[in-house]
Amino acid sequence: MKRKTIGLVLSSGSARGLAHIGILKVLHKYHLEPNYIAGVSMGAVVGALYAAGHSPEELQEIAKTTHWRDIVDFTIPKAGLISGRMVEDKISNLVHQKKFEQLAIPLCLIAYDLTAKTKVVFNKGDVAPAVRASISIPGIFAPPTINRHKYIDGGVSDPVPFDVVQDMGADIVIVVDLTELEKSSIGPRIKGKSFLEDIKEELVLQELFNIENYLFPKRWPGFIRKVSRWIFEKLLYPTRVLNILVGRDVPLVTKVFYDSLLVLSNNLARERIKNSKADIIVTPILKNISWADFDRVDDLVNAGEEAMEKEIEKLKNMIQL
Repeated sequence: MKRKTIGLVLSSGSARGLAHIGILKVLHKYHLEPNYIAGVSMGAVVGALYAAGHSPEELQEIAKTTHWRDIVDFTIPKAGLISGRMVEDKISNLVHQKKFEQLAIPLCLIAYDLTAKTKVVFNKGDVAPAVRASISIPGIFAPPTINRHKYIDGGVSDPVPFDVVQDMGADIVIVVDLTELEKSSIGPRIKGKSFLEDIKEELVLQELFNIENYLFPKRWPGFIRKVSRWIFEKLLYPTRVLNILVGRDVPLVTKVFYDSLLVLSNNLARERIKNSKADIIVTPILKNISWADFDRVDDLVNAGEEAMEKEIEKLKNMIQL
C-alpha cells in the first residue's frame, strides 16, 4: 500500500526560521522525510538547501559556519540596506546552481510581486533568485528585479503557505508555526556583535563616507584634500562616532520597521493557521530568541527538534491509517 505523502510548510521568521532544521532532523530520524515543501523567507532558504540535497546535519553546520558578514553587501540606503547579490551567490553555490526541475524534492517558494501587487509561487527556473526574492525583507533587503518585476519577502502576503503544499498533492500537511512572541524576545546579550549592531555600524560608516566626500570633493587639489581629510578624521574619526552613536540607546529605524512588520506578519500567520486545514501544527518554543539572533543556531535547531518530537507519534499514526 502506498504511503501517504507529507507536505512540509516552512514559514517565515528570519533567524527563528533556523528552527526548521530541527524539524527536518526529527523527520529524518524516523524516516518520515517530506515529499513536498513550501517555503517562505527563511523557510525558503532551508527548504531550497534541503531540496537540493543537503542533509539536516549539513544544514545545521552550514548555518553555524556561515558568517553573515561575509555574504551581506551593504548598499547606500534607498530601497533597502542590503543589496542581496552576495546572498544570492551564496545560495546559488549551496544549491549547486540547480533549477527547480532538478531538485530532489518538489519545492515551491513564496514571494510578493511589488510590481503586479500579488503573491507569487516560484516553482520553475533557477532556485537562487527565487530564494533571494522570498527573503527580501522590506527596508532591509533591496527588492530584486526578475523579468522587470520587483519582489519582496513573501511573508507580507502569505507567511504560512499551507495551501501551496495541498495543491502540490500532499496527503498530510505539517505547518511550522513560528509566531510565538515573548515579552522578553530581545533576549540576553550575545557574545560578539549582534546583527543589528553591525547594521548600525555599517550605516554610520556609510554616512561618514558620504559626508567626507561631500565636504572634500574629488575635484579639489590632491594635497589640500589630503590635509583636509586628515584634520576631519582627527576630529571626527569613525571609531569616536561609532562609540557615540552605536553606544546610545536609541531605536534603530531598521529594527523598529521590522518589528512593526513582524507584528503584522504574525497576526496574518495566526489567522492563516487558524483557518488552515493543516493536519499537524508544530510550534517551537523560542523564548528569548529574536529575529536577529543568527548566532544561536544550536538553540534554534534544538527548539525545532523538541517541538517535532512532540508531534511525531501523531504523524506516525496518520501515516499508518
